[in-house]
Amino acid sequence: MAHSSLPTVPGTDLPARRAGLTLGDTLAWPARYLPHKEAIVVSDAQGRRAWTYAQLDAEVNRHAHGLRALGIGPGDVVAAFLYNTPAFVFTLLAAARLGAIFNPINYRLAPQELAFILEDGNARALLFEHEGAAVAEKARALATRVPHWIYADPGEAPAFATARLEGLAARQPATPVGCTVSENDPCILMYTSGTTGRPKGVLHTHRSKLAHNALMHQVMQFRREDVGLALAPLNHTAELHTSFLPRLQVGATQVLQRRFDAADALRLVEQEKVTFFFAAPTMVTMLLHEPSLDARDLSSLRLVEYGGASMAPHLIREWTRRVGSGLVQVFGTTEMGPCMSVLYPHEQLSHAGSAGLPSLNHDLVVARLREDGAPTDPAVPCAVGEVGEILVRGPCMMAGYLNRPEANARALAHGWYHTGDLGHLDADGYLWIRDRIDYMINSGAENVYPREVEDALIEHAGVLEVAVVGERDERWGQVVVAHVVPKAGHALAHEALDAFLVQGDRLAAYKRPRRYHFAEALPKTTSGKIQKHLLRGPR
Repeated sequence: MAHSSLPTVPGTDLPARRAGLTLGDTLAWPARYLPHKEAIVVSDAQGRRAWTYAQLDAEVNRHAHGLRALGIGPGDVVAAFLYNTPAFVFTLLAAARLGAIFNPINYRLAPQELAFILEDGNARALLFEHEGAAVAEKARALATRVPHWIYADPGEAPAFATARLEGLAARQPATPVGCTVSENDPCILMYTSGTTGRPKGVLHTHRSKLAHNALMHQVMQFRREDVGLALAPLNHTAELHTSFLPRLQVGATQVLQRRFDAADALRLVEQEKVTFFFAAPTMVTMLLHEPSLDARDLSSLRLVEYGGASMAPHLIREWTRRVGSGLVQVFGTTEMGPCMSVLYPHEQLSHAGSAGLPSLNHDLVVARLREDGAPTDPAVPCAVGEVGEILVRGPCMMAGYLNRPEANARALAHGWYHTGDLGHLDADGYLWIRDRIDYMINSGAENVYPREVEDALIEHAGVLEVAVVGERDERWGQVVVAHVVPKAGHALAHEALDAFLVQGDRLAAYKRPRRYHFAEALPKTTSGKIQKHLLRGPR
């Protein structure tokens, strides 16, 4: 029988009982009972490579030993600046087995943004690959407290790297590391921006992540026969937590697409007989516009999950007509797992525009906003159809923001997570999202917070004031638009401001404004607050 990392009862090969399962045990069942089944598949220009569940289990153990040889142990943060690669998967699960905390970081960030997250999270190690090496090298000059910079690609590592992941793992045994990890220990640190524009680290425990796995098993009816395609970034909570980890736990096969490409995604669906994937509505649009769509055999597709925004009825109809798979919408946040409500396939048109009903084992209430600005109270709910703030509680809720006591006090007031989203419930209990309290912009399934962009632009010597808003865009959902008041004597242009952001490594590309409007003044209230609602175009 293939070796499994789940501890055994002495004198037998039976798995031992423990107080609670952890994320490190995710592979225990499939490695034991489906050892020869393909777990991870990569198919690209280099050919097709696959790891069975037994092989994946062994690789995770080797990587855990390798990380421990660097001195990484319980409570230490291991950050990953990686695309969708096997190294990402190995390290995620290896960190869980060590009791370490895995911190997946958006590979599109600029050096200053990457360095802030590493310093704020007190990361002990960063894994990076060739494509992100230039950004990582610049970040290293800023994040001086990170001791280990681990190159995760084969071949010779850049000079600034302190270790090679392949070398660390190759010398290690495939046996379990033997660490004691509690289900209540933190295992995932994922950064999300807040209304202040400063990224906040969201901490989740092993228990909350496995509770979310169970929730998604119910929502999506995952089974071992499924073949999941990870075409959205694994560093995003939607792909990692609503799709990848739940599928892995039931023994499904996982196909990794390094980064999203519509034509290649369709090839992989046909070639690997993919049954399920997650895609933002913008990705669905790109797939429908891909010229090779109608030539591909997509009959294996069972379900496509989407989130980040509702899908227009005409898009639902076109997908159903041309592809035929079911659609499931999930609404959530990094802080909540991220599945708080669900809209099932049979409801896509009858409740189009809705975010669905609350998910299993979760309570959801729309609470009346308070005039004094204090956190909304779940004991004061809105009437049917009345707009208020969406509050949620349940087993998938975060443990809290890392080192942000004031933010925790507000976000978790009364024992509920305060989403900062405005919405209402209809008479049947369906949730309808109305707006974001903090004017967050959702562009191509990426959340962009205006304050962060404003803080970068205001550093330009010629900018007096700036207000950033989102405007509707057919391809990206929304795009970032900046309204700028130049200082006297300064003539500003789109090109100059964009170059300023690029040259200073201040913002990731998706956060930079696509349009600029220049004005002599911005509309304000009598107290001097900018009236952003007067600046926003069609949404």
